[in-house]
Order: sequence, then C-alpha cells, then structure tokens
Amino acid sequence: MRNHINLFVLAVTVTLLFSCAKKSDKDRAIELVESKYKTSDQKLDFENAKLDSLYNIYPQAHADSIKKGNELDSTLAVLESEIEHLDQEESDSVGIISAKLTKERYSLLEVAKLKPQFIGWKLSNVKIESDKSESLIFNFDKGITKIVE
Repeated sequence: MRNHINLFVLAVTVTLLFSCAKKSDKDRAIELVESKYKTSDQKLDFENAKLDSLYNIYPQAHADSIKKGNELDSTLAVLESEIEHLDQEESDSVGIISAKLTKERYSLLEVAKLKPQFIGWKLSNVKIESDKSESLIFNFDKGITKIVE
C-alpha cells in the first residue's frame, strides 16, 4: 500500500513538473499560429521555422549609419579643403559632389536620431505542407501574446 502511495505522489509530481514547464518563445509563437489555423484545412510545417526579434531600426543598421555618416563627414572636410585650390570649373564639379554627399549625410543623421527599439517578434520560414515552396511569416507583439499584422 505504501509503495502505491509513493508511486502516486511521484506520478503527480512528474505531471505537475511537465505541465508547469515554461515554454520557449518559439513554442508560444507556434501555438498562436496553430490556433489561428485550427479551423483551416491548411496544415503548416514548423520544422525550419525561425523566431527573430523585430526592431524599428536594427541595431546593426543604426551603427552602420553612424559609421557611414562619420566617414562622409571626413570626406566632406577633405572636399571643402580641396575646393579652395581648384579653378572654377573643377570647383563647380566638386561642389556638386559635395552637395550630393551632404544630402546623403542629412538622411543618415535622421537615421542616427532613431534609437533601435524592440517592437516585437517575427516567425519566418513557416511552410504550408501542401506547397513546400511557399513560406509564411507571422509577426507578434512583444510578449508573443497575439499575432499582429
């Protein structure tokens, strides 16, 4: 009788541990997609699905724009120092190049003002089993509690 009670307590403990185990972010995202397609006759394949974070501007792109902006500043400084020693025709050509670079620099400054900000998650490379060539992408809120369009 005592062995049966110990076995029962062990079984309940194991069941509780497995039911309370924390699911991964990817598992929660897959569950949301599955619940959306529950009534659909389409079957989805999540084998190669990948969960990525979404930003308003990716940190690497932000860093790259700052770096490129600094490089443009150096180039513009060199052009401005050289333009003084050129004749009018060459000076005009360099001035046109300088104006284009300055315009690009201003656009990079706008990007640099934006700070990378986490906005949610993206589940990509979800395949439809009947059509393995088509790939679906789903976007989620920050907490992976709902699918956002």
